[in-house]
Amino acid sequence: MTLEIIESGASEENVRGVLVLWPSTGGNARSFRIRDGELETLGLRLIKFNPPSHGNSQGNYDPKTAIQLLDAYLTKSGYKNKELYGIGHSGGGAALMMYAKEVPFQKLFLLSPILDSVLSLRYLYESGSIEEFSRLLLLPELSDDLSPNKQILETLSKSDWLDTGEVDHLNVPVQNSRIRLDDLSLFLKNLFLPGFVVDPTLLQKRTNYNIFLPREDKWFPKEFTTCFAKENGLNCFEIPEAPDHFFSTSWLTVWKQIQKIGF
Repeated sequence: MTLEIIESGASEENVRGVLVLWPSTGGNARSFRIRDGELETLGLRLIKFNPPSHGNSQGNYDPKTAIQLLDAYLTKSGYKNKELYGIGHSGGGAALMMYAKEVPFQKLFLLSPILDSVLSLRYLYESGSIEEFSRLLLLPELSDDLSPNKQILETLSKSDWLDTGEVDHLNVPVQNSRIRLDDLSLFLKNLFLPGFVVDPTLLQKRTNYNIFLPREDKWFPKEFTTCFAKENGLNCFEIPEAPDHFFSTSWLTVWKQIQKIGF
């Protein structure tokens, strides 16, 4: 298995802390741009982590396995002895929240974390936005009327599969500009059957949690996240410039807010 992890920022001799960046499910850590000069000034070594099926990493994505892979890398590199910080988007945010139970993150910056993967899917169905999710999983340059795209769209068009678990017929490899999967059915099982929930008991007093929400989110109910943050004493900010779950064209605004909070 090929695993893509990109390092930049402060040199190993001058590193004060390590900043782990975990992208959204199907995203690419390369898309988050942070200047080396800023990282060097902060004394931070940036670890852009593309878990399996993300970026140039191969394999099938499973949050639990991905956490183990990241932990092994940080251990091998000696980075767990440094101050740890994390930026996680969507499913990557949830994964970092789960990982923080095992390692002492100082601060986490979470962009629309998926606190409940099944709730996220059901919310997409309720809001009529499920096709946006389905189309991330299609084979490129192939008509919607041809296999396997037809089967993917038909199966995911209704939420029945979340109850029946019947996705074995989607055991096909998928590779497009957003995601690469050895087996789509296994990907769906790993993330949604039965799915994962960020349990409040996972939250650590040693870690400062900062949640950022966009103006509108069709992928996860903002009300749920806002209540979760309030009930558990987490910082929660809305970024008005962010138009959607993907914080399109607003990463620099988010990064400035992260810097304002500080490392």
